[in-house]
Amino acid sequence: MIKMIPGLQAMNRTIEKNRALTASLLALALFAVGCGPEKKKTEAELKQEYDYRDALQNYKIGVNYLNNDDVHKALEHLQTAVKLDADNFRYFHSLGLAYSLNGQLEEAIEALEKSVAINPEFSESYNLLGSIYTDLGKYEKAMSALKKVILDKSYGQPQFAYFNLGVCLQRQDRGDEAIAAFTRSTSLDPEFYRAYVALAEIYKNRGDYRKALFNYQSAEPGYSNSADILFEIGRALFKLRQFSEAKSYLAQVTILFPPPTIDEPTQAMLRYIEQYQRNARD
Repeated sequence: MIKMIPGLQAMNRTIEKNRALTASLLALALFAVGCGPEKKKTEAELKQEYDYRDALQNYKIGVNYLNNDDVHKALEHLQTAVKLDADNFRYFHSLGLAYSLNGQLEEAIEALEKSVAINPEFSESYNLLGSIYTDLGKYEKAMSALKKVILDKSYGQPQFAYFNLGVCLQRQDRGDEAIAAFTRSTSLDPEFYRAYVALAEIYKNRGDYRKALFNYQSAEPGYSNSADILFEIGRALFKLRQFSEAKSYLAQVTILFPPPTIDEPTQAMLRYIEQYQRNARD
């Protein structure tokens, strides 16, 4: 058995004591950090935290009112949200949307421009700006905003930007370019029925009833029991002298209580078809 040298034994005992003392001091220090008093927040920090939470709450309530078509209450809460937090682009975007739905287009533009000033890459605001500028006849500004959306490859719903661009081009009597934009919209979303109607209107106005018919029928699933769409399909078939099919659609129009603007021409076409078919039988 190897005997420990007395001096070495004393040294080892000292080392162990030092280790124990160090561990105790470390534990005490950690306890002091974990259980010590928190740094008090300044009045400004507390107010900022309160404003942030209150702004978020008002934003959520405002969006909920928007989703339920209560624009006036939505405006009230969204206006409060942007007052409390003027650095959140989403708050300004939703406020701009609410203003636009309320017909306050200039106020909508102001809010949306603040949104893109905070976040220049937020395409949703540019898309809405493009639509509003079009309604105001500011076509160059509209096209500039919409092209930014189209160039944003990360934007999740480019069909809306192409549709809005098509409307802008159509208002400028740039029919071929509008057709290209609307067609692109339907290729991106085959169930974007408004774009089919827009295409059909252009072709109808050009007297191209075959293409008008195709697009009205493409739109039909999105306009269940719409007297207007059924009328346009019936009239296109009538113009193409496909009388039996036209009669089927026009008969549906008559049972939907159509307004006089389409009821009178519907009855006139049905009378013509009846006479034509009667003559064919004779």
